[in-house]
This record gives sequence, structure tokens and C-alpha cells, in this order.
Amino acid sequence: MYRLEIRHNAEAAHRFFQADNSLKCRSIHGHSWSVILTLKAEKLDAQGMVIEFGQLKTAWRSWLDAHLDHTLMLHEQDPLVAVLQATDPQLRLFLLPLDPTTENLARVLAEQAERVLEQLGYFPPTVQVERLRLEETSVNAAEYVL
Repeated sequence: MYRLEIRHNAEAAHRFFQADNSLKCRSIHGHSWSVILTLKAEKLDAQGMVIEFGQLKTAWRSWLDAHLDHTLMLHEQDPLVAVLQATDPQLRLFLLPLDPTTENLARVLAEQAERVLEQLGYFPPTVQVERLRLEETSVNAAEYVL
């Protein structure tokens, strides 16, 4: 089994809409997120690689930069969404069908990584996403394992 790891970072804020009112995370707050994507493959291609790193890094990092970096991540039903969009239609929002907890975001990003691989022409079982680790700080992280 071969494993590859690609890392990227993003600056983004979030808040929990459905959380208990006593939680601090109901307030908008930001993190310097580290996204660590791990791929796996049973065998190498004819060139002796699982996947060409440059191609994957370009596609994956482009998606992260376009959709996650410098955004405010919110539940799509959060009442702040309508207020923010009316106030500043150019504001970068990343809306999810669930609260943007680190755990939920790890799953959403892992599933997106699978779509990026498919767009590059890689399909299971050739290359698969094994896990996505999302670090919101140097001491807090969540990992989604497929």
C-alpha cells in the first residue's frame, strides 16, 4: 500500500448556528486551518507514481483557495446568511447544510477531495482518499477516515 500526503493552509472563520447557547463557538471566530489530505493506492502507475504531485496540488489547492480560504463558514440556515448577503453581496461565504464544526468540515473536505480526484481522471480503486485531517489550531484537529 502506498500513501501520499498533501498539505495546505487556509485562513477562515466560522460559527455554530445549532450549538448550545452556552458554547463560545456560537460567536464568529477564525482559525489558521491546516488541511492534510492522505491518498492511498495499491500499486504505482507506469511512471512509478501514485499520482503526479504537481497536478494534484494545483487542483486541490486551487479548490481550497477558491472555496475555503478567507471565507466565513456558516450553516446555510443560519439567519446571519441573509443579513450578511444583503449587507455585502461580495462577502466570501462557504455555506454548508450543517454546522461548520471541525468534524463536519473534515468530512465535507474529504468528499470534495474525492471529486477533485475524479476530475483529474483518478477513480477508485486506482487512487483513493484515505483520510482528511483538519487542524483548526496546533492543538485541535479532527480527522475523517473513508
